[in-house]
Amino acid sequence: MKPIAYLILILLFVSCTVKVQPIEYGTDDCDFCKMGIVDAKHAAQLVTTKGKNYKFDAIECMLHYLADTEHPEKEYSHILVADLRNPGTLIPAEQANFIISKNIPSPMGAFLSATQTKEDAQKLLDEFTGERYSFTTIRQQMSHH
Repeated sequence: MKPIAYLILILLFVSCTVKVQPIEYGTDDCDFCKMGIVDAKHAAQLVTTKGKNYKFDAIECMLHYLADTEHPEKEYSHILVADLRNPGTLIPAEQANFIISKNIPSPMGAFLSATQTKEDAQKLLDEFTGERYSFTTIRQQMSHH
């Protein structure tokens, strides 16, 4: 009987593991707007402390979801956004550099993108024009829309 108890404990532990699930582009739907996620340059993802994954087709969808649900940030173990310079690579939103440029379209029309470094953000702004934001300031900016 003891091996069965150990197996149950192991299954419970593994099932509660908090990890980021890969976004299946072209298959997964956005948890905010319900559109298909196809753009690896603008996707985003939330992972709760309990391991639930929420996937978004655009960073603005994730920001609207965060504003609408009003869950405290501490309920998320991962808040991730796609790095425009490295499509398909998700980076921590708190460390990302956000830009809004009318010359870089995003899936939901907010012209919002993110990069991992300030240097990448500045290169994009030099090339396409726009404004740079931190995670805190972009959340404030998007809450006004």
